Amino acid sequence: MNFFSKSLYTIGLTSFLVTSLAYGEAKGLAQCGGLFLLDSDSQELNSSSCRIADSISAGKYTVFAGLANYRIGGLWEDDWTLSFKSNRTLGSAGIRSDFRHISLSVQASSFTSLASSISAHTADSSFYATALIERGNPELGTVRWESANDSDEVHLIEARWETEYLRKGFSAGARIAGNDFAASLEQISTAPQNIQREYFIKDSSRIWFWDSRFTHKFEMSQLELYYAGLYANANIFGNTYRDNSTKRFMYIPLEATLHYGDIRWDHQAFGLQARGLKANIRMEKNKKRFFETLAPNRLLPPSLTQTLSFSFMQKNYRVDSDLDLSAFTLGGHFSPQFGIARHISITPRIELHGYYTYNEVDIQKTSETTSFIGFNAEDESWSWMLESYGLVASLGLSAERATQGLLRNVSLFASATQLIPLKTDFIERGAKKTPEGTSPAKNKNAGLESGKIFRNGFAAHLGISIQL
Repeated sequence: MNFFSKSLYTIGLTSFLVTSLAYGEAKGLAQCGGLFLLDSDSQELNSSSCRIADSISAGKYTVFAGLANYRIGGLWEDDWTLSFKSNRTLGSAGIRSDFRHISLSVQASSFTSLASSISAHTADSSFYATALIERGNPELGTVRWESANDSDEVHLIEARWETEYLRKGFSAGARIAGNDFAASLEQISTAPQNIQREYFIKDSSRIWFWDSRFTHKFEMSQLELYYAGLYANANIFGNTYRDNSTKRFMYIPLEATLHYGDIRWDHQAFGLQARGLKANIRMEKNKKRFFETLAPNRLLPPSLTQTLSFSFMQKNYRVDSDLDLSAFTLGGHFSPQFGIARHISITPRIELHGYYTYNEVDIQKTSETTSFIGFNAEDESWSWMLESYGLVASLGLSAERATQGLLRNVSLFASATQLIPLKTDFIERGAKKTPEGTSPAKNKNAGLESGKIFRNGFAAHLGISIQL
């Protein structure tokens, strides 16, 4: 559980802190990026992506297409190995038609999804509103668990995760006297999908996302306020399929909330920014039968279950957990522009932010054992606290060539971001309780760790845009 909790902290903080160079809209775009959180022999958590996109406009119609590759990998190795991998190459294509007061768009993707939207706006686009709907049936990835002991009854579990989702959204905005305001609301619902594989994962989820943005343009500067919120209620199931029968061996009910705020002020080559994030993820155990957090005995094939039916002790696990994550950054950037030749300019970008984060995780596990003698339950609890502050440094460079020829605008951009922790305190506590009627045997363990979980917090971004 150590690595799992620390990985959640690192994902939330690093994703929240990492920023990349901004670039304008372009008809042709190619870019690659990577987020390298942890990379060691026993712990790994990294992601990378590459994308190319292009569009062609003729009159009121625009045709667009893109190709992207996404890789996500996580590894936790102890007495066994748990990993998650997703490596997908996705293609998409669509068409958009823009009329005086109405815009229509349809897009299809090899992610097995189809999306459509309709927008209504005034002739000068000072007021606008958009409604969208999207349906898909994607494969999210593969979860793999492997025991270090080849002689275990269940040595390897490789489960594929597929889902079917419906996404609905509405957004509206206005541009009045140098003030821009926009707000949106989206809802995503998923339905569980049964797969005829020995092991598979499915989910039933409801996710709400909302955000709002306000921008005011002064004569020489700009002020931007942004807020986003998320609420998710998800039920994740691990299942086995054998002999035309499906059994559930894992049930994880999750409830999550997230609030994020951003204040940004830009004045030509200089800017200031403050960001704050607060998130909570909670899992409550269900005391009903077949709703155990983990029931390893249901992983066994029927033949082995029958053989061990008089000696195998039925053991199930039910887990309560609560994760609180908070982070705050304050800093600025400096990005002057230099003309080095006719039609060619370069813009270096330096960013420096201070960060502070405080996070807590509490986990309570109940181990239930059934035998011929009777029923026995044992409780264990753990808690983790992580507090850290430091710096986030980012360097970037963009080069642009603007002419009136065939290649009217060519832009190159690159950036790199690194977490620099100045102080990190990590405290772990664990206590074990014996069944009721006996004295609890406490096993508390507290300690501090350095900021090593942040030292791999590195991100990179590289791309090119071309306008014909």
